[in-house]
Amino acid sequence: MSNNKKTTNSKPNDAIISLTKGAIFSYLLTAIVFIIYGVLLTYTEITEKNIQIVVMLTTVLSVLIGGIIASKGVNSKGLIFGMLVGIVYSTIMIMVGLCVLPVLKITSKMIMIIILSISAGGIGGIIGINTKKI
Repeated sequence: MSNNKKTTNSKPNDAIISLTKGAIFSYLLTAIVFIIYGVLLTYTEITEKNIQIVVMLTTVLSVLIGGIIASKGVNSKGLIFGMLVGIVYSTIMIMVGLCVLPVLKITSKMIMIIILSISAGGIGGIIGINTKKI
C-alpha cells in the first residue's frame, strides 16, 4: 500500500521545485510585460491612464501561467499549488513594495491584486493538473 501512495504523491523536493518554477516564471513574465509597456510609454503616444489595467491583467495572466507550470510538476493538489504560487507572488510583491516605499499602505487595489493572484493561481493549478491527464 505504501508503494501505491508514493506513486500518487510527489516528493516534497519536487513540490518545492515546481512551486519555485511557477513563481519565477510568473515574475519573469511580469517583468517582460512591464518592460515592454514601459518602452511603449516612453517611445509612443500611449498614456499612463491604463497602468492599473495593465498591472491587473499582467498579474492575472502571469500567476495563471505560473500556477499551470507549478501544478505540472506535481501529481495532485493543483489548486493548492496554484494558490501557493499566487501567495508567493503577492508576498514578494509586498516585500519589494516595502523596500521601495518604507511606508506601504494597504489599499483596496492591493487587496484586489492579492485576491486576483491567489484566484488566478488556483485556476492555473486546476488547469495544469487536468491537462496533465490528457
